[in-house]
Amino acid sequence: MQKVSQYIISDLLRNRLIQGYVLLLATVGWGIFMLESQPEKALLIIMQVTLFALPLIALVFAVVYFYNSQDFIVLLLAQPIARTTVLGGFYLGLCGALVAGFLLSIGLPLLLFYSTTESLLLVLSGGLLIFVFVAIALFISTVVSDKARGMGLALLLWAFFAFVYDGLLLFFMYHLSEYPIEPGVLTLSFFNPIDIARITIIMKTEASALLGLSGALFRDFFGSFRGVNVSLAAILLWIAIPYYLVHRRFLQKDM
Repeated sequence: MQKVSQYIISDLLRNRLIQGYVLLLATVGWGIFMLESQPEKALLIIMQVTLFALPLIALVFAVVYFYNSQDFIVLLLAQPIARTTVLGGFYLGLCGALVAGFLLSIGLPLLLFYSTTESLLLVLSGGLLIFVFVAIALFISTVVSDKARGMGLALLLWAFFAFVYDGLLLFFMYHLSEYPIEPGVLTLSFFNPIDIARITIIMKTEASALLGLSGALFRDFFGSFRGVNVSLAAILLWIAIPYYLVHRRFLQKDM
């Protein structure tokens, strides 16, 4: 598994798309701190860009790379190498390259210019989201054999988690605002990994005060040590379930 992941990482480091991904995020990460005098405001801007761009990049790139690596995967499977090892090495290689780029471009300026709990949470959440969406991307690639359909499904899933889910949640909150729905909304937020990361980070900043009385439950839960641990555990669950599904599918798939 280690040799497979090392080969994938070395191959990806020479990939121009990965280099462009690092350059793009570095422009955002370093540039915002150079332009914005208030570090907490810069953190919130970087958070929005990160939680918007990282899932999209991880999904699209992992799907494309898996489809383009079909011949290489078949070659590996022809060797006396277990499928679990091939899949694990492939997954860790993809995640390793994307996380390394994220740490250099976003994590480093955050820790240099605004080394706080909020920054650490953003770096940790961003890294974990890469693992989540790479696992989802590999599951799509193993279930859908057609590259165009796989790409379309990946983009639909990203749009659902980034926009549609929050829109449905806001619709639900608006029409049931007369009722004590905060516990229900709190529960529903765990069905979207992007929301888990976003709410956990915001609850640690002064921006949480803008939520008013209706946000008291969120501040009490996500702002506490227990709430942060539960949030991180939920994201880890979001990693484990898709990876279990892709592992099960990959073992049965006829390459």
